[in-house]
Amino acid sequence: MRYKLLLFWAGLFLAAGLQAQNYYRLRVDITVKKKNFDGTYSLSKGTVYYDNVTKKMVMDMWFPYKERYVMYGNMVYKFKDGKLVSASQNPAPPETSIFALVLKNNLQYYGLENSGYKLADIEEDEGLVISTWIPPANLQKAVGKLMIANKDGRITGIIFFSTEDDKKPVSKQFFEDYTTVQGIPFPTRMVQFFYDKQGNESIQQTEFKNIVIDEKGHNDLYDFPIERYAVGAGG
Repeated sequence: MRYKLLLFWAGLFLAAGLQAQNYYRLRVDITVKKKNFDGTYSLSKGTVYYDNVTKKMVMDMWFPYKERYVMYGNMVYKFKDGKLVSASQNPAPPETSIFALVLKNNLQYYGLENSGYKLADIEEDEGLVISTWIPPANLQKAVGKLMIANKDGRITGIIFFSTEDDKKPVSKQFFEDYTTVQGIPFPTRMVQFFYDKQGNESIQQTEFKNIVIDEKGHNDLYDFPIERYAVGAGG
């Protein structure tokens, strides 16, 4: 087991060293199809702008409604017709998103190698490298263990387990149909399964198209002046 872990980490750091780049911006068109827990369906389309320097993410949605969502820190701000209409807590800041992980070349292990999670086990199964990760003690009441599957150095799936039962999945995420943009591997399709306590299932499929790395324009979006709205926005 110890030998396998040493090989795992050696490969991880070698890959990171070979592919490290100072990419900082990403723009991508998204289409989100969702089946909700109640059996209803929804469809959304828009464009995402993320900047690794400003740590800001803007989602310009054009279907079914024209709305703008700005994520910064632990908050998400909703704009309509240029006016701020709501502000709410965001449990996952932009720098933990798939876009940030892709730009930092940390998607392969979901950024866990720098998160405080501990690699507990690793095994190979039919060409997949499956690793198990345990959260730090101070987070174990909030988040459970994770299992990640990799193939050919790319993440293909991740399973999130319950904090109450480490054999019960609460969410599954799959990364499919990779493309390469400026040397960066990017999954063009992501499928997520969510489970409630009653065992009901919700499915979300996100498609990514027209991926642009380090765009020079749209500075007003990559560094959206959310600070002028942020004071007192949360009510």
